[in-house]
Amino acid sequence: MDVTSKSKLRIFLFSAWYPTEFTNLSGNFVQKHARAISKFAQVIVIYPYEDVSYLQKQKFTIDEKQVNEDFIEIFIKYKGIKNKTYLGKLARFLRVRKAYQKGIELAVQKYGKPDISHVNVLTRTSFPALRLKRKYKIPFIITEHWTRYLPENHLFKGFFRKKITKYVIKQAAAVAPVSSQLKQAMQSHGLYNANYQVVPNVVDTDLFQPYTVEKKKKSILHVSTLKHEQKNFAGILHVVNRLAQKQNDFVLDVIHSCDNSAYIPFVEENNLQNFVVFHGQKTEKELVKYFNEAVFFVLFSNYETQGVVLIESFACGKPVIATRTGGVLDTVNQNNGILVSPQNEDELLEAILYMLDHHQNYDSIAIRNYAVENFSEDAVGGMFLRIYRNALLR
Repeated sequence: MDVTSKSKLRIFLFSAWYPTEFTNLSGNFVQKHARAISKFAQVIVIYPYEDVSYLQKQKFTIDEKQVNEDFIEIFIKYKGIKNKTYLGKLARFLRVRKAYQKGIELAVQKYGKPDISHVNVLTRTSFPALRLKRKYKIPFIITEHWTRYLPENHLFKGFFRKKITKYVIKQAAAVAPVSSQLKQAMQSHGLYNANYQVVPNVVDTDLFQPYTVEKKKKSILHVSTLKHEQKNFAGILHVVNRLAQKQNDFVLDVIHSCDNSAYIPFVEENNLQNFVVFHGQKTEKELVKYFNEAVFFVLFSNYETQGVVLIESFACGKPVIATRTGGVLDTVNQNNGILVSPQNEDELLEAILYMLDHHQNYDSIAIRNYAVENFSEDAVGGMFLRIYRNALLR
């Protein structure tokens, strides 16, 4: 097609992570990217996933959902495989491959061939894109979100994984990690491509908007999985315990998608029930209320590729405290928050004490505008459109 025309491009999007009935938050940032892309192109997500309930009797079932006029999701659920041995892994690989084939055949039949493929999270997702490139000369780009490349994580290993990843990266028309730090980490592993372009995560700035909410105590908000290895929520609790001995005019509101039972004993032993409130998992619409109730947001992670919750806070006009790591360095600056060193609880305590007294000095309108200009659906979708068009002109 004429890529300089105003007709919409058609994108097939493949991702290793995506929300399903089993994992409703997994890969929701990929889904948000897809929604942003659909403002400028037709995007068709093709997502195979396993029936981990093991109740499905058919080898494959296909469910197609039209999110909007230009955003279609094709889910191929395959029969669960209980075998965890190498034979089970091989069977799962072959089933995923077949599922991709079925999804692509359906998408091509109903909507036509794609102009470009968009791979999210390597490496198995690259196989259908490579096949389309070889068979029809359809180029593909890669978006990477995974923390495994970061030096703090040490998960990018294995001879064959590295070889395959290097090959796939070279074959891509462009590579779009979500932060410059992730880009540097990938390049440090020898993942060479001449066209790296950082495209950040996206926030729905129509949903995440500031409004006034009154609360008796100053609310400090934290939203995460609570997984200690990455999020270091225990470090936040240690600091809250020290803070509670100095003043009582605050509360830590915690939104979490995983079990919090490991932290309850510490809260009870230190009589922090009035200072730490666990709210469980919330929908995005519910989450907006908590951001607006908060005076600031805190994230004390050991590593992050970017941190969607940070840009959600910005969209609501709220400053943040976050660790000086990974993609956080791309988004947090003196105008919208405070950076502290990972695992440095003294720095975190000092930052929280300062923010409790000075949060009102941050320009909430400027913080909000920063989010709209850099992380809105229009901004991020437009970035991808330019990458697509340049890839097709090469």
